Amino acid sequence: MPKTALVTGGAGFVGSHLVDALVAKKWEVVVLDDLSSGRRANVHPAATLKRLDIRSPRAAAFLARVRPQAVFHLAAQISVVASVKDPLKDEAANIQGTLRLLEAARVARVKRFIFTGTGGALSSEHTVLPTNEAHAAAPSSPYAIAKVAAERYGAFFRTAHGLPFVAYRPANIYGPRQSPHGEAGVVAIFCKRMLAGEPVRIHGTGKQTRDYVYVGDVVSALLTSLTHPKLEGPFHVGTGKETSVNDLFRRLAHLAHYQKRPGRGPADIGAPTRSALDSSVLRQATGWAPQTALSEGLRETLAWFQTQ
Repeated sequence: MPKTALVTGGAGFVGSHLVDALVAKKWEVVVLDDLSSGRRANVHPAATLKRLDIRSPRAAAFLARVRPQAVFHLAAQISVVASVKDPLKDEAANIQGTLRLLEAARVARVKRFIFTGTGGALSSEHTVLPTNEAHAAAPSSPYAIAKVAAERYGAFFRTAHGLPFVAYRPANIYGPRQSPHGEAGVVAIFCKRMLAGEPVRIHGTGKQTRDYVYVGDVVSALLTSLTHPKLEGPFHVGTGKETSVNDLFRRLAHLAHYQKRPGRGPADIGAPTRSALDSSVLRQATGWAPQTALSEGLRETLAWFQTQ
């Protein structure tokens, strides 16, 4: 019998790359996405797209009909800034949506539930860098709080109901298909504006750092859940390297031949000043390691934006 995977958010940035990889591995893939931020054009033609909100009872009924072997849950509200502005909306998407999906997966006896949380947003001013999983999560935004809550709900379903649940915590993901709209995705925003010759604004001093991990490396990390069935996590997924926003601007400006100086704006509320993730636990468990250097990944991302 063919293996079936259901990917929530599979029309989005990371989800669509994951769908491509699953199709290449001969899985039957069903995408569950309300297309509020995802794009139908991102979905691989060999995959089936069902347009539904994961909070809807219809989504639970659909999952029960499909009865997938694996559920990859990537559908989410992804902006820290947006979560600060509207924490109730963030909670509805990132906690209620996940909880409803976990319950539907329990009823459908799903063999593997793979959750994509956050790593970089859990840092604080006192976090040791690069941060490993042994350091207590210090969420300072509604977005990060919701992601930690979702992880713990998943652990409850694993313990109480035997649902095979594994959680991954990626750093700041970038790459082709990332949306340049809204507050999330600084690499995408810089690429779009630089190529259009538009002004680029840096929030805060620009000295704040992030661990930028290429989307292809994140996908390969998520796929370890299929070859290592006893994984539980949470597992950090990052490069372990800090890159400042100022340095990111300089790198992309050089690649895009962008000559303008950046503007300055207020610092984001609820975002950590520095972050970098230690992924050695995942590496020891599965052999995973990031393969894409930042210079290579930025070049690939910029080249994709040039085609759009």
